[in-house]
Amino acid sequence: MSTKKIQKVSVITVNYNVAKHIKRLICSLKKIDKIIKEIIVVDNNSNDVHSLEKGRKIVLIKNKTNFGFAKAVNQGIKVSKCDIILLINPDCYLENTSILSSLNKIFSDKNIGAIGGRLTKPAHKGFQFSANNKANFLTGIFEFTNLKKLFPENKYTKMFWVEKNRNIKHPIKVESLCGANIIFRKSLDNKLNIFDERYFLYMEDMDFGNKINSLGYKVIFNPSSEIVHIGGKSSGSKYGTVLKHWYKSRKIYFKKHLNIVESSILSLIFTIEELLLYIFHKIKNTSNV
Repeated sequence: MSTKKIQKVSVITVNYNVAKHIKRLICSLKKIDKIIKEIIVVDNNSNDVHSLEKGRKIVLIKNKTNFGFAKAVNQGIKVSKCDIILLINPDCYLENTSILSSLNKIFSDKNIGAIGGRLTKPAHKGFQFSANNKANFLTGIFEFTNLKKLFPENKYTKMFWVEKNRNIKHPIKVESLCGANIIFRKSLDNKLNIFDERYFLYMEDMDFGNKINSLGYKVIFNPSSEIVHIGGKSSGSKYGTVLKHWYKSRKIYFKKHLNIVESSILSLIFTIEELLLYIFHKIKNTSNV
């Protein structure tokens, strides 16, 4: 009889008024229950936290204020008991056990710093892009502004998203993964592997992937590993509030990762776009805030 010890994983998810989705997520995680050590739910001062009762394997952290996604994840990382973390959005759930493919890879390959799978839409209605290459100045202009809507097939968007116009069937090395589903090591080079808390919401996942790559570890996209992502539910905030966080995060990201000239130009472009959109919605008498 084999006495090989089963490696365990700590699951982290962040709640902000989406407890009903977390309940479905937790139920779906029973499919891989044998390898789950704990499910850490970090609540950012939600109205529905009362419905998230502690249970078997569930660790509930209650914040008295909304600290944002990155800081909440870091809270979970710091109390986690396992070397491998499964970060998953509350509006995701498992339909099968294919995520084990990614878990087995990171368990067995110490050079993998993070790995993630394909995000599918509910009822098998396609998939969402979940892996990307490194963003540059032109990516900032054509992917991170509304020019993307005017020119959806521009080459910079195609270059940025790994899965766009590519039928990927095998694991490949990428720059970063969507934060809705990342499996990563708790520590790299004997240092705690945490997110940059300047990002309240959005782009912390891109920054996280950049950091892991810069340390010499691999970030892997594994298409054979799939989870369902409903999308648009995990923030639990009004559109205008979410938009403000998006505006701020994109400026933080490009200031951090581009030189001062490029980041200054991009920041100006972003600010002009924000102003034009504000004026447009004022004239149209529609809400953008």
